Amino acid sequence: MSRFTSTERLTRLLAIIPWVVEQEQVTLDEVAERFGYPRERLVNDLQDVVPFVGVYPFTPDALVEVELDDDTVSIRYADWFSQPLRLPADKGLALLAAGQSMLEISGEDEDGPLLRALTKVGTAIGVDAHGAIDVRIGAASEQILATLRTAVAENREVELDYYVFSRDERVTRTIEPHRLHADLGQWYVDSFCQLARAPRVFRVDRIRSATLRDGTFTAPDTAGAPTVFNAAADVARVVLEIDASARWVADTYPYDRLEDLDDGAFRLTLAVTGDPWLERLLLRLGPAARVVGGDARFGGTFTADAAARVLARYPR
Repeated sequence: MSRFTSTERLTRLLAIIPWVVEQEQVTLDEVAERFGYPRERLVNDLQDVVPFVGVYPFTPDALVEVELDDDTVSIRYADWFSQPLRLPADKGLALLAAGQSMLEISGEDEDGPLLRALTKVGTAIGVDAHGAIDVRIGAASEQILATLRTAVAENREVELDYYVFSRDERVTRTIEPHRLHADLGQWYVDSFCQLARAPRVFRVDRIRSATLRDGTFTAPDTAGAPTVFNAAADVARVVLEIDASARWVADTYPYDRLEDLDDGAFRLTLAVTGDPWLERLLLRLGPAARVVGGDARFGGTFTADAAARVLARYPR
């Protein structure tokens, strides 16, 4: 294999390090052949990646030590690794919760290595790893999640019936899913949208149906990287002044600019890809937010008109 994704490199390096430590010294050719690692990439990673593996404060005694000769390599664990691991109950529970979340993401079976590791952690801190923590991510359909997992694993195209929250409409999209992940309690799928001809992120609980297609694709090398939302320059913006009580807006939505004001209030510049989304946000915030700039159509009676349409749905 001549090209690696970041996930594949990490998986192989995590297997290479303990094996080389156990062998004490081994040839580079043997490592490359055993782990399917191109020699040139292996040498670069042994020089530029592995020596920086360690723990705070990242002094020499807390870093993995790598010795490379012309044809051989040896690896020694940092002194920190020889110290007994003490896992407080609070950190153990946090580790169990993170592990249970990963089980939800990966869909691993009951005999998988992650679940076995969590069982050992639970035993170490005296709790039942299976019953102490129940992690549930979002309200996504298990059937849709299973379809997306298959599509990501097999590089298969998927046709979606999708609800676009910002425009309050349903659309049909064919996507090339690259990564399925969870963030802030919701499932998302990073993908290339064939309709938009650009990368897009879809929230899984807004997918009404997902159908595997016969078409396949080649996943990009950056498939494992976090996806960041960057709105185009021609997308409309709105500038809001928001009270301190609604600071969650800055933690929830991507923004272009944040400026702190007096008494904890702040001014936020947001990209608006759909008017219905902004209407819902302003109605939710109520008097805690005010439009102070941006595209002219968001000023004046924009919020009041949205509120009037909502009220009109309810008979007196």
